[in-house]
Amino acid sequence: MVLISSAGIALKADRPFDQEGERLNPWWGDPSCRILPAGATEQDVRLYHLHIDPSYAERDLNCLFPLGRLKELEQAGEIGHTAPRHYSILGYFLRPEVLLQETVPAIIEHLRADKVDAVVLAPA
Repeated sequence: MVLISSAGIALKADRPFDQEGERLNPWWGDPSCRILPAGATEQDVRLYHLHIDPSYAERDLNCLFPLGRLKELEQAGEIGHTAPRHYSILGYFLRPEVLLQETVPAIIEHLRADKVDAVVLAPA
């Protein structure tokens, strides 16, 4: 099982989502994706979505990226194994062409490689 969030979450050590482009053109959203390891915590990530108050996720990442809850379900035997990597996109697109033509197919390749059979979407 894999988690895909539209909250614009990235590892602090990774490239941030492009907020400046969004500030310059409010009709545009960064169409890229960030890969987050299964062990990511509040201390490892930063929220780059201009339309979301980041303070909640800074206190509890599960409110936007419920990876901890997935792990609890896995440990309780309620679900199978969680994937080794999970994904976040920036969930603000008025023109999603690049997202649909490039980002989504790339995510699907990773999902196939990880033999993922279920996806949980966590909209922001």
